[in-house]
Amino acid sequence: MRLGNSILLGVCSGVLLVVCLPKPDLYPLAWIALVPLLYAATLETSALRAVIAAYAAGVVFFAGTCYWFAGTMNIYGGLPVTLAAGVAVLFSITWALYFALFGFAFHLLVRKYGARALLAAPPLWVTIELMRTFLFSGFPWMLFGYALVPYTGVLQMASWTGVYGLSFVVAGVNGAIAYAVASRRWVWLAPAGAAMAAAWLLPVFGETSSNDPIAVRLVQTNISIDQPWREPAAAGLLDELGELSTAPLPSSPALNALQANAPRLIVWPEVPAPFYLAEDPAFRARAENIAQKAGAYFLLGYIGMTGESPSNSAAVLSPAGEVVSRYDKIHLVPFGEYVPFKKLLFFAESLTRQVGDFTPGAEYTVSSLDNRRISAAICYESIFPDLVRQFVKRGSELIVVITNDGWFGESSAPYQHLRMGIVRAVENRRYIVRTANTGISAIIDPYGRVEASTPIGVRMVLDGVAHFRSERTFYTEYGDVFAYLNALCVAIALVFAMSGQGAAIKDGG
Repeated sequence: MRLGNSILLGVCSGVLLVVCLPKPDLYPLAWIALVPLLYAATLETSALRAVIAAYAAGVVFFAGTCYWFAGTMNIYGGLPVTLAAGVAVLFSITWALYFALFGFAFHLLVRKYGARALLAAPPLWVTIELMRTFLFSGFPWMLFGYALVPYTGVLQMASWTGVYGLSFVVAGVNGAIAYAVASRRWVWLAPAGAAMAAAWLLPVFGETSSNDPIAVRLVQTNISIDQPWREPAAAGLLDELGELSTAPLPSSPALNALQANAPRLIVWPEVPAPFYLAEDPAFRARAENIAQKAGAYFLLGYIGMTGESPSNSAAVLSPAGEVVSRYDKIHLVPFGEYVPFKKLLFFAESLTRQVGDFTPGAEYTVSSLDNRRISAAICYESIFPDLVRQFVKRGSELIVVITNDGWFGESSAPYQHLRMGIVRAVENRRYIVRTANTGISAIIDPYGRVEASTPIGVRMVLDGVAHFRSERTFYTEYGDVFAYLNALCVAIALVFAMSGQGAAIKDGG
């Protein structure tokens, strides 16, 4: 196959991978998104051309799913347009190396096993995604399995395998289709079709409710990233947010008996504001007043201080206004909350002008709430499966995610971010209460269904009911066992592939 044709097929896969995820979320295209790349890599006799085709797919994928990088760094990070675009391009061409690694490893398998190597595409893809999660601080944004979230039946396997199981299924269907085309063994379209039909038709079993419901109020503050914090405007805004937080529920026959009661948990998001709970007596008094006036627990994001070191923190206040717990964000955002390799990347220092240079936390805090247990994950942390799992493994019965997606504007990123939180709920069978500064705020049930949500860019409250749950899933107990087993199988196959001599095993057609 000519190099130009291989690159074209790789680009085609990159485009399909982008459009099957939010937005535009044309998720049925996920079943064929990898087929062009797999077909090209199977027919290529040159390792270099296979790698180039896969790399092209990766560049398109990361540029298409993370295009909002440039706008964020320009508008909110203070970088000039050209430099912001350059950093976004640098990100895409760097992270696309994971795709190149996939192409190289896949070529080795094809050289040894012929077209049958296509059946090894699922574990190889999962292995690459596992590497993308943990290497170099990790960036598991929009793994392939997130395309299957709208199929709520097959989504439930995440409670056993994590998101990697979903990636395995969708990559497996792509591999079977590509194998049928490359080997002319059309019978392989049958299992591919059966898997797609099962995804559509599988029902969801299980109860979402429990004996321990809790009325929650999510306050979508909708504070601009560039909001000036000068008096009297700052006081006026905080007055408005306080009134929203403590306002009585509207009378509505749609509200059940529990919702008709005052909320027991009020949640503010992570916000782009200099909120200091200990160092600012005026703000502390406001927070205490909200908890006392509402007679509710109050969870809010703020800037914590340990000595002179700031942290991105969340606190839970009791109905009496006393601090029950503090959580310091563990997994910070590179170039947003700290600058890695500062001396080398000196130009990126301006990216932290809005949020400072934070210090990471070290403890997975589980807080008591009416003899039940809750935890808060902050923003970026919700894209890391194992991090959220650690809260549940330590006893959390309800997960609260607070985030500031205002950095993303009206791009696809808020929808992508929500999508990843949905899978965290299923993996651990926990309600997730998600409060976002500019939206999307949502209540997600343990089976990945969004029970209520808000639009983007509106200051409002979302009242609803969540439930405490104490059962543990296989994924909660054992983590990424499935993904590591895939990596082990791939490692063994590659050892055999690299030790073999001569041409690939014949595989019919």
